[in-house]
Amino acid sequence: MHLSNPIRRYLPYLLVGLTISLIMVGAYLAVGFASLNAPKALWSANPVTITFSGSAGTGSVGEFVKCAPKLTDVVFHATVGNPSKISLTIGPPGEATCGPSPDAVTLTAHCLVAAPDCKGVYTGTITIFEGYNTIPPGLAVAIVVT
Repeated sequence: MHLSNPIRRYLPYLLVGLTISLIMVGAYLAVGFASLNAPKALWSANPVTITFSGSAGTGSVGEFVKCAPKLTDVVFHATVGNPSKISLTIGPPGEATCGPSPDAVTLTAHCLVAAPDCKGVYTGTITIFEGYNTIPPGLAVAIVVT
């Protein structure tokens, strides 16, 4: 009987500790499984580089994108680090469906200033949106103007 007194005394604390531990393990597993099912973009190359001469004024590169699982009504959004000197566009600007088969897109960079002022290295990103949701990862774009 002498050994059961400490167990009885601490039993409520042991039960609370066990309950909290089980809740934490369950939450961890739920987050892990949710991230496995989260949509993802699959780019044929990431990062990608566009290189062109400033006198040409523009350069392009082809890329392929897939989505897993299949998504509908996706929109591509291009951003560039120095929008006063260079622009970055992607064509087409979106797709009705993005799924397991690769879809071709074209990235185009264009100088917005005179050739000597355009020379340099710039960075850009292509982001995929489905509604208000961002589909990772974004495509990193290096733009090299010689």
